[in-house]
Amino acid sequence: MADAQPTLDDLRRQIDEIDVTLQELIVRRAEVVTQVGALKNRVSGGARVVHMRPAREAIILRKLVERHRGPLSKATLVRMWCELMSASLRLEGSFSVAVCMPSASEAGYWDLARDYFGSMTHLIPRESARQALGAVFDGEASVAVLPMPQSTDSDHWWRLLLSRDAKAPRIVVRLPFGARGSERGAPVEALVVGPIVPEASGLDRSLVAVETAAELSRSALAAAFKAEALEPSFRVFGVGPAETGGYLHLIEVPGFLSPDDNRLARLARRLGPALQQVWTLGCYAEPLSDAELGIAARPKGGR
Repeated sequence: MADAQPTLDDLRRQIDEIDVTLQELIVRRAEVVTQVGALKNRVSGGARVVHMRPAREAIILRKLVERHRGPLSKATLVRMWCELMSASLRLEGSFSVAVCMPSASEAGYWDLARDYFGSMTHLIPRESARQALGAVFDGEASVAVLPMPQSTDSDHWWRLLLSRDAKAPRIVVRLPFGARGSERGAPVEALVVGPIVPEASGLDRSLVAVETAAELSRSALAAAFKAEALEPSFRVFGVGPAETGGYLHLIEVPGFLSPDDNRLARLARRLGPALQQVWTLGCYAEPLSDAELGIAARPKGGR
């Protein structure tokens, strides 16, 4: 006799049992997270610390996607885990996000922040990137979500990160990290900035600010980077003149680049007097691609 097929009530009972198990595991996870937060606070001696570790979060999400199977989409799973990790972050200590939102028509940055940091995280709207970053400097917000820098920007907010202070805010995440949600308006990209020491995730991109003499060309600067095995992508070229008379450039390179990386010292020697200063502004883990998430490529011209 063939095995009887489960009834609808049978399947619902299985779901109820799984829900209980899931909740118990979530409770257990939260208890461990609380212990982690207490340990971090003891180590910091009560000083204000942002407990967020973006590189570790990226590693967790990548592994989650790699081992996933079944009908539930990877994009949905990533969104669920972002919510879970954000809830865990709030258990470790206070956490809030300042979001650059110049107008209601630019609500995409708010949507990116909500999708990544969770629906229950306190978001603070600010009318400009400088105001959002100022909320981080003032301690009003833990991190800020700021527009991806462009050469056409009227206000190059990344210049406020030009500091040698190890505790200064740094670029740590690129958004969106997973699939886009119900984002309003035209699609936007953003960077997350906060007083967090950048860490390598294994698949990263770093951002470097360079101040050069006015006569140095883009091609000459690119050639110097390539000679040190640093493939440059110019986010912004030729902002200035700076206080010293030079010009500032924001350059992105593959891989994790620390402030004491020997390639930066060699780059300085290679450029000589043409290079006035160089700063590492942080890094971000490369976001998950549509292919990794199992999202079909959209047809050209499609929505």
